[in-house]
Amino acid sequence: MTTLPRHFAPNASPALPHAGRIGLRVFMAVVTALFSLLILAYAMRMREPDWMPVPHPVLLWWNTGVLALASAAMELARRARAHLTIWLLAGGALAALFVFGQWAAWQQLSATGQGVAVNPSNSFLYVFTGLHAAHVIGGLVVWAVTVARVRKHADRTRRAIDLCATYWHFLLAVWLVLLAAMWWITPAFVSAICGPLYGATP
Repeated sequence: MTTLPRHFAPNASPALPHAGRIGLRVFMAVVTALFSLLILAYAMRMREPDWMPVPHPVLLWWNTGVLALASAAMELARRARAHLTIWLLAGGALAALFVFGQWAAWQQLSATGQGVAVNPSNSFLYVFTGLHAAHVIGGLVVWAVTVARVRKHADRTRRAIDLCATYWHFLLAVWLVLLAAMWWITPAFVSAICGPLYGATP
């Protein structure tokens, strides 16, 4: 019976390079802090009297499903005994489709007169989606390098895929938090938590 190398075992979790693992964790911590501050600014800004409801394009929900599938495909690539390249390509292609879907959502908003400067709420929507898409594109650059090396360095590729899968899951989690903030944080909710705006008429 032929024994598969360890790096092709379905449940193998090869030790990641210390620098790579720590570096990714530090980067994700910085990104988490960045988006947390943006959400805080978003919540505080909506208490001003000129605030209008955030536009809710339905396409963002479809894009969410695409990003979830991208995350699942990358996890399958990490665990795959066979067809590793197929799942890896699928994960990247779906992430690219997500970015294209975000661009399409911006086009829809612009076509309906919901440009970035119409209201502060619109500005936050574009900042949230644009900054998140930029991080997805950054992940796609690393993904492309991993794909290019998939047949050359099996052990390194496995470690790179493990890091990519972790990052894809992180991107999905960040996007879900942003989506929840845009959909469910309202001025009334912020006032209930923080109290009425100082100087506002009761």
